[in-house]
Amino acid sequence: MTQKEIANEIMNEFARTNSKPNQVIQQRWFTQVLARKLNPKEQELVNPAIQDLINLGLATSEDRHGWCLVLTEQGFDEIYPIDETETVNKIAQKILNRFAETNSRVNHAVDFKWINFNLLKDLNPKEAALVDTAIQKLVTDGLITTEDRYGWCMVLTQKGFDTIY
Repeated sequence: MTQKEIANEIMNEFARTNSKPNQVIQQRWFTQVLARKLNPKEQELVNPAIQDLINLGLATSEDRHGWCLVLTEQGFDEIYPIDETETVNKIAQKILNRFAETNSRVNHAVDFKWINFNLLKDLNPKEAALVDTAIQKLVTDGLITTEDRYGWCMVLTQKGFDTIY
């Protein structure tokens, strides 16, 4: 691996763990995970790769009960580049697909649990922050309503039913 590839591997670890700004990779990951993937020459490139990330403003180095690498806001933007409009539309379509998968009819509901336990697990932090926007778009478009039926849920409207089927 080159120094740049090692830096990319470090940023990929932030992405793999769905890190947000100010979240860390502990020194333990560098010594027990990354170092084992690298040969001795490549291991010598780890510190320069970390310094490159710091110089680019993607991460900072801190001592938080031991050394760690901290993701910056700029690093967060780098690992999760998104087009907000496209992402909102994609999330809205996933919600409509859920209604279709369950053969929903007008006035059928999808509850908040589905969002928490199914939808959010497939989204990175930037996408997850747009879920409310996607739901609001569906409400504004008249495809669903939101109600409190023993807990918050999304309810399919006639227009939503006609759009899905």
